[in-house]
Amino acid sequence: MNMKEVLPLLENILQQQQVISDKLLELTLTLRHEPEPVEPQLRFMLQPLNEGLQQMSVTLSPTSN
Repeated sequence: MNMKEVLPLLENILQQQQVISDKLLELTLTLRHEPEPVEPQLRFMLQPLNEGLQQMSVTLSPTSN
């Protein structure tokens, strides 16, 4: 990979990290205020995070073009 290919990937990772941080903050606040059980809410909130991680994995995979 050359720098022109890496920089957009790094920018994408940075944006995804911000989304992850925002979701984790939201999750932390929810867990502080929600009574048990929180699993359904947790699954709902973590779904975009899971999708983002999967997308990042595919993007950074050596077989992707």
